[in-house]
Amino acid sequence: MKTSSKVLSLSAALLLCTALICTALLICTALAQSVSAQEQPATKSPLGHVFLVVGENSDYSTTYNAKNMPFLTSLANGYGLATNYYSSTHPSIGNYFNLTTGYILTDNDGATPQTFPVSNNNIAYEVQQAGKTWKDYVESDPNIPGCSGYHAGNYYVRHDPLEYMTDVNTETSNFVCFSQFATDLKNKALPNFSYLAPNGYDDAHDTNATVFDTWLKTELTPLLESSYFQPGGDGLLIVVFDENADDGNPNCDTTIEGLGCGGQVEAVLVSPYSIRKHKQMKGDPQAYNKGYDEGNILRTMAQGLGLPTTNLGWADTAVPMIEFFK
Repeated sequence: MKTSSKVLSLSAALLLCTALICTALLICTALAQSVSAQEQPATKSPLGHVFLVVGENSDYSTTYNAKNMPFLTSLANGYGLATNYYSSTHPSIGNYFNLTTGYILTDNDGATPQTFPVSNNNIAYEVQQAGKTWKDYVESDPNIPGCSGYHAGNYYVRHDPLEYMTDVNTETSNFVCFSQFATDLKNKALPNFSYLAPNGYDDAHDTNATVFDTWLKTELTPLLESSYFQPGGDGLLIVVFDENADDGNPNCDTTIEGLGCGGQVEAVLVSPYSIRKHKQMKGDPQAYNKGYDEGNILRTMAQGLGLPTTNLGWADTAVPMIEFFK
């Protein structure tokens, strides 16, 4: 009888412990759910180097197409492809600002850094404030002596949004010709955040998606073959288009977030931490069609680099695109 009592006591104790553990888990879950995404403590990200490059004015069906863009399509199929991504507006400039500040600040493509200086926080400023490094690698910038491109082409300042940002655009040593990118890669001296800006010929604005694909293959293959993107590396490359070819539905000019007015475009995410061959399965309730948009890319870049998002507009409440990573 004594042994039986001990067994019963042990069983009761185990049941009590189990109940307490379950209760604790429920409380922790409830607390986590009650805290907004931006208030939750961020876990340490394995990412240390983020690269963003933007192509121009191309429909999703044009770019996710092995005939037109064999290199980018191979990256999309081998790494991660956002199949329900809509840019926010027409024309271009608002989408570039949204990718870097979290706001569609204007729909005037004629705005320049002189006529439209921007004081909003931005990804480069947040990188700098965190003690990390950034560079703006630009083709054919007339403000940089001797700066050319893979092909000769026009420099469009609206494709180079960091030039508008008054809290970083005086950091002239960070605005460099794209030729510096290969040197920094060779020297393993790439910054934590790299904004890569092809000229108007190479980014498809004045040409077509196939030309952009050739540029991507030529300029980015050495990067993807480097230690930044090998197992154990800490790189994230995002290739996205600013807007579609001004067709389809939705199709509108706006400064209001979440309308998908720039139409469906392609977004590709590449990293050593990619879930290989992943196609988008989730999305963001605040984005058009419950997909993704520039706010989600900005949130993903900032969170990946361990930066706060509270001053990055639309990105602060956006869902990070963590479904693409291990």
